[in-house]
Parts: sequence; C-alpha cells; structure tokens
Amino acid sequence: MPDPFAPLLAIARRGLPFTASDGQAFVRLHAPSFQGFYTLPVRSRAYREWFFHEFYSQYDTLPGSRAFHSVLNHLEAEANHEDQNQRLAVWCRVGCRGAGIVPDQILLNLANPECEFVEISPAGWTTTAGAGALFQTSRSARPIPAPAATSVPGALETLRSCLNLPSRADWLRCLAWLLAALRPDGPFPVLILQGPPGSGKSFAARVLRTLIDPCASPLTPIPSSFRDLRTLARQNWILAFDHLSALSPQLSDALCRLSSGLGATLRETAGPGAEPLQQSFKRPILLTVTGRWSCPADLAHRALTVTLPPLAPRTEDTLIGVFQQAWPDILAALCSAIGAALGRVSQFDPSSRRCPGALAWAMAAAPALACTEDEMRLAFDLPAPPHPIAEAVRTLLDQRRHFTGTAAQLLDLLQPFVTCHTTNGLSRQLRSSMLTLSDIGIELKFKRLHGGTRFIELSDDPGDASCEKSPKNASPNLAPSTQPTDSEPLTVR
Repeated sequence: MPDPFAPLLAIARRGLPFTASDGQAFVRLHAPSFQGFYTLPVRSRAYREWFFHEFYSQYDTLPGSRAFHSVLNHLEAEANHEDQNQRLAVWCRVGCRGAGIVPDQILLNLANPECEFVEISPAGWTTTAGAGALFQTSRSARPIPAPAATSVPGALETLRSCLNLPSRADWLRCLAWLLAALRPDGPFPVLILQGPPGSGKSFAARVLRTLIDPCASPLTPIPSSFRDLRTLARQNWILAFDHLSALSPQLSDALCRLSSGLGATLRETAGPGAEPLQQSFKRPILLTVTGRWSCPADLAHRALTVTLPPLAPRTEDTLIGVFQQAWPDILAALCSAIGAALGRVSQFDPSSRRCPGALAWAMAAAPALACTEDEMRLAFDLPAPPHPIAEAVRTLLDQRRHFTGTAAQLLDLLQPFVTCHTTNGLSRQLRSSMLTLSDIGIELKFKRLHGGTRFIELSDDPGDASCEKSPKNASPNLAPSTQPTDSEPLTVR
C-alpha cells in the first residue's frame, strides 16, 4: 500500500530545516536557477505558498490541510534533531560574521531574486550569493541595487544634494545614522527630521529609508499600539514614521527599547500546548516631526536631530531621478566607509552622553567620509548653543524640582530672565531648546486636557531609565488650576 505522506515528504525534503537562535524553525531553499538561497520560517505564509506551488506543479492536486500540518510538525522535529543545524543566526537586512564585539564581516542583504548579499570587511567588499548567510526577507521588502564595482568620487555629495542639508553638522549626523543602520546589532540612534512645512522632511526620510531598506511603504504613521509596533519590527529593518506631533508615554518607551533591544513573546501556533517564542528586536528608527513636536527626555538621549530649511524650487521627480541614478555609487561609498569602520572602531571609546556606540562607529569611518574625527564628534554635540531659557528653567527646578501649569504661569515665574514676552514665544523657545533641556537633566512635556486647556510640565529627569519605569498616564485628568500654583518668586543664583 503506497504511503500517502510520501509525495508531501518528497517536496519537504527539497529544503534544509534548521532552527534560528531563538528556537524558531526555518527551511533553507534553493533559489530557482541561481546560486542563492531563500530562508523561510516553517510556520509562515511564504513557506505554505511555496509548498503548495511545488506540490501542485508535480502532482496536479493540492495537499490536504491535516497532511500539510503533519509535514510542518515533521520539519520542526527535523530542525531540532541535527546539532549542526540548530541555533543558527538568521538576519533581516543586515547581518555579520564573527563572534567578537567587532564582527569580521558585515553582510547587506540585497533581497533580489538571485538572493545576493554584500560582504564587507576591512579589506574591501564584494557582492556574492550562497549558503554562507541566512537572510529572512519579508513580503514588503524591495531589492537594493548591487553597489557599483568602483566607487565614484562625490557620490555622497550627490546624496546630500537630494536631502536639502546645507548644514555640514546636519549632514554628518545623517551619515552617522546611515552608518549605524548598517551595523547588525545596535544600540541605534533615532534620527529626527524637523523643519518648516515645505522643507522636504518626508522626502528626505523616504530617501534615507530606501537607500538601505526599501519596502512597499517606506513611511508609515506611528502605530497606535505596542503590538502593531512589534509587527512592524518583525517585518522591517528600518522603522520610519512620518508627521509626528506627539507620542504617548507607552510608545515613547517602546521606541526607546526598540533602539537598544526590545524583547517580545510570540506564539507561532494557537492552542494550549503551543510554546511561545522569546524574540528580541533592535531597529534603526527615523521620525519626521511637526512644529508641535515635543521630544520625550528618554528618546532625546538616543536622538540625532536634523533641521531642514525651506526647500529650493526643485521637483521631487527630479530629485528621485538623481538619487536612483546615483544609488549604486552611494551604496559603494557607504560599503567602503563600513569597511574603514570595521578596521578602526576598536581604537575609539568616546565619552559621549548621546549615542556613544554610533559616534565611535562614525568616527572610525571618518576617513572614508571626507571629514575628520573631530568634525564628527562636534556633530554629535548639541545642534545649537544652549538657549538662555535653559538656565532660567534649570534655576527654577533647582528650587522646586517640578512645575506644572500654563504657559502664562511659567512666563510670570521666569520673568525677567527670558527674552520672550508672550506665551506663544515661550512655548516656541521651550520647544527649540528641547534637547538642551534634556542634556542638562530636565524633562519637558506639553499636555492638553480634554477641555482644550494646555499646560506645561517641567521636572528633573532622573537619567536614562532604560525605559524600565512604569508608563505614565498619557491623558492627565487634572486641570492646571487643580495643580500646585508654583507662585513663589524665582531667585537667580
């Protein structure tokens, strides 16, 4: 009597089952007509579609549901049987080789039909394919062009011309974020693009995201829940969120954890016997913000902020054409910079409060970026000199540790030590000094009650809490009139 499972097992044996570092079962499949390999989770839609296609092509029928799930159980058992095929590293867009703190090589997944990737080492880089790297590519990911065989001088300046970045410090911060996004393991800085309407923030964000991690939707609104954020982190390498005005404390904490390591528990299958997967995600993050943006203190510690001026009269179509033509050359220049960083990063240990790992990486790559190490270090400093309002706020909090009230109440307390004379002017100066206040240990929040009343909250920031603190209520229900009036006079020391 013929074995009814034999045809299904014959299809299943075309792939090599193994487990990832978190215990999830995968299958490695040959790419048709190429030297590369696909890497698919056993319990995934992509593997199911591949299996059904192969089975129908050979047998002109479809497998039964129960029989197919039996095959999946068999593949999971096989993945956990061979020691050499267990706990292997599976990467998303960027991977590495080498067990040290500084990897021997960095790998960039091109996500093309040939399943090619770029190997980058201190000696140089090359485009290749084969079984030497395990990359999982999501359905929304789009391919990257292979880097140009030879680097063209001025490729990075072409990128800068597309981004509307006249300030050299802003340009170096963008480069530092790009280089950090090409590291396989963070912590990653958060790039914040700000500027007036018409400054090209969203366009610059799309270009920066697409350069390394193109996808079907390069920019998305900020998700409304932690679960949606986790789903995006599973499917994308770079997370880019557009047109933010505010963040709830819960999402702010989640973004902080995501930049340095976000743990999550997932279930691949339903049922009481399903064992959950413990997974960890670290992702580069990019935000474009409006004029109403107020950066939470914990996020500010991890942020590189870039300010764009009003955009010159050039159409996006023209800029896209310039970028796409220079894309392979820009990637070649970035690969050369990553190779330089791999060879030199162990020489640097910067004492920087903001993003020290990214700063060391960028300083190590400086010779390949046409800048000096000191220039890169200065670019990580405050975007602008400290505003006088910061000193006045610091003195106020030295006396009372906390303030909650309206802008008019705060203006009365800070007079005559601030240059503004209106509540709107005070709010603008506070927003422009957000990072300055954060760096001197002050947390600033703008809040609005359900009735429309706005108030300002200032408090001493206890330092980087690594987002372990309990999230605060995002919608306070106390009107400013019910809070302490903070009416004592301000004494400047």
